[in-house]
Amino acid sequence: MSGRLAGKVALVTGGGGGIGEATVRLFLQEGARVAIVDSDLSAAREVAESANPDGERVLAVSADLTREGEAARAVGETVARFGRLDVLANVAGVRVWGPITEATPESWNFVIGVNLLAVAYCAKFAVPEMTKNGGGSIVNVSSANAIVGRKGMAQYDATKNAVLSLTRSMACDHAEQNIRVNAICPGPTLTMYHVRRRAKAKNISLEQAEVEMRAAGAPATLLKRQAEPREIANGILFLAGDESSYVTGATIMVDGGLSV
Repeated sequence: MSGRLAGKVALVTGGGGGIGEATVRLFLQEGARVAIVDSDLSAAREVAESANPDGERVLAVSADLTREGEAARAVGETVARFGRLDVLANVAGVRVWGPITEATPESWNFVIGVNLLAVAYCAKFAVPEMTKNGGGSIVNVSSANAIVGRKGMAQYDATKNAVLSLTRSMACDHAEQNIRVNAICPGPTLTMYHVRRRAKAKNISLEQAEVEMRAAGAPATLLKRQAEPREIANGILFLAGDESSYVTGATIMVDGGLSV
């Protein structure tokens, strides 16, 4: 199998939809064998079956990555199936709306668990496996709003900023093991999650919601539009593969110019 990830094994969290799904599909197209890890097993299986119908190069795993043992199991199942691990793409994330005056211990635990602890837990168990093979690449998905402030997203944005600090420290810790650790910061991205949320809020069809969201664009960005999930996945692919062999500890903005 040829491609920029030929011969490599990747684990993608949040691979059942959105940016994670786009990353899975692109990794498979570029020759990787891929473990799709998602809290929704049916979604992971649906992506697996459509992206690699014969199932030879894909594995669907259900896991609650906010629990360290579940992260260990997901990595373990990946290695048991494919024999190694070369790339970890930490894509899974959740949002919590509202200022901190409306935050609760439960909302803090939820957003920190998924957006920060799951990243750390997956990396904890991925690093030893990558070390066995002489190195690897970890790509953590943060957000442009880790850098650019906005109203109503304090908890989410705080966790995404923490991911950037975690990325830099991990890059320092694991450089001697030839493990590169980088972060990517997407800007506004049109995913089915956002389309469904708009459709439900306005009581309109998914098709109409998507049309409205595309028409609205993203005025805060220089390009005045939202990204397609694959455009973010392209950035993840660059950091995952050998083309970025001299890049570690970096934060790559893929945000349509939002941050400038």
